[in-house]
Amino acid sequence: MDDPTLYSDGQLSLARQRMAQAHAVVTRVQDETPPGPATDTLLAARAEAWATERVFASRVVELVAQHAGKAEDWRPGDWVLDAKGQVWVRAHPEGAAKGWPWDYPTEAGARSDHPDGVERVLMPEGGVEEERPVRPLVLLIRDGYPAR
Repeated sequence: MDDPTLYSDGQLSLARQRMAQAHAVVTRVQDETPPGPATDTLLAARAEAWATERVFASRVVELVAQHAGKAEDWRPGDWVLDAKGQVWVRAHPEGAAKGWPWDYPTEAGARSDHPDGVERVLMPEGGVEEERPVRPLVLLIRDGYPAR
């Protein structure tokens, strides 16, 4: 994700502000409510806070999806983080051509010195289909260096 998207997005900033205000109301109402069952006022404040959390979370997911790469954006050797927290590595083009464009990050991405003196990033052969990494994907490493 491009920096500083999460802090410069206007909709997200407003959603964050509304969420903070709603949580302040919940705190105030809780402090004013005597011990015992939750009052209608407290339940309404909690429902409003929950609704603002959903708006905030939806905007975050929207932003991540906008900045997540598509299959044609990935380069061999790219390391990505999927929506479930699993790390994947983009395979050689030959692996992708066989229908196995992703692999697990074992020794992939390690640097290797070749006899020609050029340092290269090692890439896996491929072993996982395109749909296996759960979208959205976030680029972690490209060309052996942390993504910006």
